[in-house]
Amino acid sequence: MNIRVVLGTGNAMLMEFSIVRRRQRPEDPIPIVSCAHQAYTAPRWQNMNNFRFALRQFSKSPGFTAIVELTRTLRKCGSRCSRIFGRAVSFSLTLLSFAAVAAQACTIFVLTDANRTVFCNNEDWLNPKTRIWFVPASAGCFGCAYVGFDDGWARGGLNTEGLACDWVGGFNEEWKSGPGSLCVRGNPTERLLESCTTVEDAIAFFRKHPEPDFARAKILVADRSGASAIIGARDGKLRIEQSNRSRGFGYAYQTLNPMLAMSPLPTVTDGATILYACVQRGQYATKYSNVFNLKSGEIFLFPLSEQLNEVRFSLPVELEKGGHYYDMPQIRQQLAEAPRPLLINMRRFFLDEFPPIPEQDSNVTHHLRATFEDAMRGTMRSDDYTAEFWKEISTGQKAIQTDLGRYGEFLSMDLVEHRSDATRHSYRYRVELEKATLLMHYVLDEQHRITLIQSEGAERKPGADLGGI
Repeated sequence: MNIRVVLGTGNAMLMEFSIVRRRQRPEDPIPIVSCAHQAYTAPRWQNMNNFRFALRQFSKSPGFTAIVELTRTLRKCGSRCSRIFGRAVSFSLTLLSFAAVAAQACTIFVLTDANRTVFCNNEDWLNPKTRIWFVPASAGCFGCAYVGFDDGWARGGLNTEGLACDWVGGFNEEWKSGPGSLCVRGNPTERLLESCTTVEDAIAFFRKHPEPDFARAKILVADRSGASAIIGARDGKLRIEQSNRSRGFGYAYQTLNPMLAMSPLPTVTDGATILYACVQRGQYATKYSNVFNLKSGEIFLFPLSEQLNEVRFSLPVELEKGGHYYDMPQIRQQLAEAPRPLLINMRRFFLDEFPPIPEQDSNVTHHLRATFEDAMRGTMRSDDYTAEFWKEISTGQKAIQTDLGRYGEFLSMDLVEHRSDATRHSYRYRVELEKATLLMHYVLDEQHRITLIQSEGAERKPGADLGGI
């Protein structure tokens, strides 16, 4: 297969590669080999050293890491060359295209053979505040590692039994989940990994607990045997696609599928390289990548999608430290520090830790309920807040109203904690809404003006549809 790359129209570079598929040895990585290449350059080309390096690596190695490096170099140079020459830079890549445009966000796949299985994920989203957290086993629940964002809602994870899962969003399927009594409480990813050991268990789990998010998302589940299942909805019915081979799906399927066809090895090296090739850029850029070794429980985390520099964990070792988490952007610094205890919204069924308590002053609850309902209507009043806090939140009233609107109608508000000192009063409430229960933290000054509001966690009610995974 030929690749032709043309940059600019003058003082430009033309490169042609003939690509063949072959393995030098069975244990080699995926082979994509350059048989020939030509390069024409002009003295004004300022990034030629980058191209020479990539070409040398390309011609020497049977692996395809060099192709990814070359494509990365081309993209970097294309950005600079458009500034140098003041011309548009065009790419015509018949094989190594990062421009797959699809509705889906995230790319996930499993690589397996008779002895090894790795589960791989690119997490694509808007939020840059990414986290990984570890929840030890408890009565009836396996120990788990979860990956996601600062909302505490696990997007994917791995348990101690070698079962892993993650989701691809962006679908639009006809689907009704059935009565709420059959749906799980809270996050289906967490409930699945807490209770299941195999793909067959996972299938039975979703047959028993119809998931509302199947209207917009599909889940890939894999276990240490190499078995996997893609579970979702089609034409109003649960659809399950089982396999014992390497496979995947998602945003970058046009890049992923040809690479999977080349029989990649179930190794961190091949998995990470494919993930790198499938990185999404733009509005929903990949925020992190992860590779789970389902046999050993090793976790390889790539906090920055533009770098192939992993952080390595052992699930059993991390669980021995107790429940804790890491902020991915600061993970290397935090690894050298004492483990950070789980935040409230990362704990299992955290609302059970906050039962209602008797009220000492019902006027406070009445006041805070009124401010909450004002926020839901988009009619917040400055008199209810300190000047400093009002300045911080007043411009975001519409966003606050939209966010709260996802949870349906207001039902009730119950005090669960109250602490006071000479200058401030701290209150926690369970706020019951139609589709979720929120744990809200308020801090008031001496004049009972609000100086702080924090939503410390949200638990989706069984069967509720919040409009996204």
